[in-house]
Amino acid sequence: MKSIFIIILISVAYIVKAQTIKIEFTHVRSSKGQLLLGVYDNGDDYKEKIAIKKQTVYKVNLKEGRLSATITGLKPGTYGIALLDDEDYDRKMAFRFFLPNEGFAFSDYYHSGITRPVYDDFKFVLGKEDKTIVMKLRYL
Repeated sequence: MKSIFIIILISVAYIVKAQTIKIEFTHVRSSKGQLLLGVYDNGDDYKEKIAIKKQTVYKVNLKEGRLSATITGLKPGTYGIALLDDEDYDRKMAFRFFLPNEGFAFSDYYHSGITRPVYDDFKFVLGKEDKTIVMKLRYL
């Protein structure tokens, strides 16, 4: 019995606590549609749009262009979060005259260019503590 207790204690000691990321969305232009989040842990997967975690945020609690959500289950590491304001519910960016017609945002980074940013622009380190990030949406 004592050996089982020791094994359980050792096992629990090796479990890495998953962290919570609180996200504050700002400048959301309307309550139409949904926010699609993709969490990336490296630049290659970001380029190929292969998210390690995806999450949909519904805009039911949108007030004055602001909304919040949480992402759970991530271990400490380096991540970047990309967002699409999918106003037409088709789960892809709509374009007009070769420019995005829906909003987009990145973790703690406001992208002012026309081309896609690189992963290094919006990556952040998630340590052993929970983290809060801001995602300011942009519409062209």
